[in-house]
Amino acid sequence: MNLTIRHQGFAKKIICNAQITSIDSGKSIKVTAMWDTGATRSLINDNIVKKLQLKAINLAIIKHVAGTETYPVYSAALKIVPFPNIHTFDMIIGMDIITLGKFCIENKNSNSFFSFKC
Repeated sequence: MNLTIRHQGFAKKIICNAQITSIDSGKSIKVTAMWDTGATRSLINDNIVKKLQLKAINLAIIKHVAGTETYPVYSAALKIVPFPNIHTFDMIIGMDIITLGKFCIENKNSNSFFSFKC
């Protein structure tokens, strides 16, 4: 997978389209994803879990700004594509996915460039 996103001006968020597919049912849903190098794990909205009827495969202890909680872990396929929207998101792509490929952010001539190759 090769992904490149260009922003005019400084990009405050790196956002792209993604498609999450249930491994069990093959059912898919399109989402908006935000790349977050400060997130150890990738996260999805509860509504997506319900729509795809994902089944928990494990539990994980997650530390966040409000404390520590235990959350279910789901397995799903992820397809990522670029798009220009930088305002909202349904999913956070964390370091568990970012470390699987080459991740690059460059600011040049007052524009931001992001690329990911896996």
